Amino acid sequence: FPSTPTLYQISRDYSIPLPHLGDILSTFTSLQDSENNHPPSTLSFPIDPYSRLSDILSGEQAFEILEIIHTLDMAALHDSYSEDSLMNVCEYHGLDLGQAYEFGMERGWCLPFGVRSFLRLEWEEELLEAFRCGEMGCEF
Repeated sequence: FPSTPTLYQISRDYSIPLPHLGDILSTFTSLQDSENNHPPSTLSFPIDPYSRLSDILSGEQAFEILEIIHTLDMAALHDSYSEDSLMNVCEYHGLDLGQAYEFGMERGWCLPFGVRSFLRLEWEEELLEAFRCGEMGCEF
């Protein structure tokens, strides 16, 4: 390892799903920054999974993230995410990617990697149900 690992390396080494690591980072940094407990992070969206943790968080924030990771049930986390990214779900089901992305953003979904974000299972179900039911004006 170089002195600071990338998000991808942390995901691999700690067996934490990269989508969940992105969720933690985006939620954690927005909460911490809004409370003014830490200097603002340099996190921007979509997150590059090959970013070094030290490039987007302060040392204290990075340490807190690693503490959080050690308390998680990795098996349950792996089971809570779709096998596909938003982009792949849309391609497979013939959905308009732009409409699907807007649908998620309007509902406050955390899509830290943009259209390459892997959806939580309940979000994928909600998306497919909404498009099938005509809420978005799309039908198969």
